[in-house]
Amino acid sequence: MELANSIANMSMAMSAAKFQQDLGLTMMKKTMEASVDMMNGVLNMADSVPHFAGENGSILDVRA
Repeated sequence: MELANSIANMSMAMSAAKFQQDLGLTMMKKTMEASVDMMNGVLNMADSVPHFAGENGSILDVRA
């Protein structure tokens, strides 16, 4: 009976480890998606800045 308990305990531990790994990967994926969305917003904001004719740049006033 001790062997059966040992196998059951190992199975539970492996299942818990897989769950933790899957959770970590999901969290990392969501964080990366949020970062991409934020950077797209920054790029869209930078593209919407008015450009001055005959000038090489533009003025972007950002305040937090």
